[in-house]
Amino acid sequence: MKTLLYILILNIGAISYAQDPQLAGVDWYLQDLIINGEHYPPPRNSEIQNVQARFYAISNGDSADAFITFVCNEIYGLLIYDEFNPVFSFTYQENTFITCTLQVNEDYEGLYFNFFYAPFGSIYNYSITTDTNGYKVLLLTSPTGDKAIYGDNILSSEDFYSSQFSIHPNPAQNELFIIAQNTTENLTLKIFNIVGKLLSTQNIMLQDQKAIDVSQLVSGIYFLNIEEENGNTTTKKFIKE
Repeated sequence: MKTLLYILILNIGAISYAQDPQLAGVDWYLQDLIINGEHYPPPRNSEIQNVQARFYAISNGDSADAFITFVCNEIYGLLIYDEFNPVFSFTYQENTFITCTLQVNEDYEGLYFNFFYAPFGSIYNYSITTDTNGYKVLLLTSPTGDKAIYGDNILSSEDFYSSQFSIHPNPAQNELFIIAQNTTENLTLKIFNIVGKLLSTQNIMLQDQKAIDVSQLVSGIYFLNIEEENGNTTTKKFIKE
């Protein structure tokens, strides 16, 4: 993990109040960013494997009063917590200035960092829960209501690529649509029935996507296999009414 935090003006003090002890000392991995209701999962490529965040204690041993996260650049700052509520605000903030090699990372970094660029004193809410697999989930909510969702585990490739796609409506009657994040590639779509028989194959261009016709399918459970040009695949289950 990058270490710029350790040269973060160590002589600056910050008043911190008690907060959830689960917040500090955990490597949090960004799993989804929700801006204006739109989902933006982080990119994963040769330059960026994970978008990571961490809360640190630098003014006393009981409080996480510093924060750092990075894509290509780092953004870090000092925090102040509410004594009674799971909220914090930034009292100091700074970032590095490095150009990402890949444009998709540069674009995502601007979107992600903007989540934290609220005026000093603006309130961020946070909550920590445990999912069905026993992993911790951290939800940050910005002053504008946007959300950043982190986990204390790295998503598997299967989970990661699955999160890039969603389908609607589900159940479907006549048509099915794909919503994709961070990709404009051509996709190969295959529909299988419940026993694994291939029923149809088609190629679509996301930017010119038309409805996937499922009107000829009989009522039941089906699987939509989505394959990207780079060979990554994910499978979504849907119900035909």
